[in-house]
Amino acid sequence: MSRLFVAVDLDEPARDLVAEAIELLRAAGVDARFSARDKWHATLAFLGPIAPERRPAVYEAVDAAAAASEPFELTLDAVGAFPSPNRPRVVWVGSSKSQPEFAACTAAVRTRLAALDLQFEGDAVPHVTVCRIKRPATALPPVALNRSARVRVDALTVYESVPAGRTTAYHVLRRASLGRH
Repeated sequence: MSRLFVAVDLDEPARDLVAEAIELLRAAGVDARFSARDKWHATLAFLGPIAPERRPAVYEAVDAAAAASEPFELTLDAVGAFPSPNRPRVVWVGSSKSQPEFAACTAAVRTRLAALDLQFEGDAVPHVTVCRIKRPATALPPVALNRSARVRVDALTVYESVPAGRTTAYHVLRRASLGRH
C-alpha cells in the first residue's frame, strides 16, 4: 500500500554533500544499504496511507500551509543517528543547530493536516535519511563533514511512496510554492 509524506526537496549542491557524507560513512566502516540520490529529501510530515478520495483535501491543506510560510534556507552540516549515535537505527545528514524556519513551516503544515484528523509523533527534525540499520550492534563512528550546504526552500512536495520490490519508489503528487499570500 502506498503512503504519503510532505517534504523539502534538495538542490544538487546539497545532494553532493549527502553523497560525500555517505562516502565518509562507508570509509568509517558503516555497512548498510544507503538510500539512492533521487530519494533524498527532508520530511516535514509523514501521513501514511491516504485514500484517493481524501487526497484533494491533503493537497489543499499543504497549499494553504505553503502559502502562509515564507521561503527559507535549510543548513546541512552534520551526520547523526536516531535514536542516538550509540544505538543508530536511522543514519542521517542534517543540521548541527536548530532550524526555526523549518520548524515554523513544519508546524504550519501539521496544523493544517491535523484539521483532517491526521496525527504526528514528535517534532520534525530537519534531516535527510541516508540509511537504516536493522540491528544496531555498534555505535555510529564519528564522521565530520568538511563543508556544509544551504538549501533554498521555496516549495513543499507531497510524495507518494510506493512499494517496488525490496525498495520503494517516490512519485511527486503535488508541489506547493511557499509565500503565495
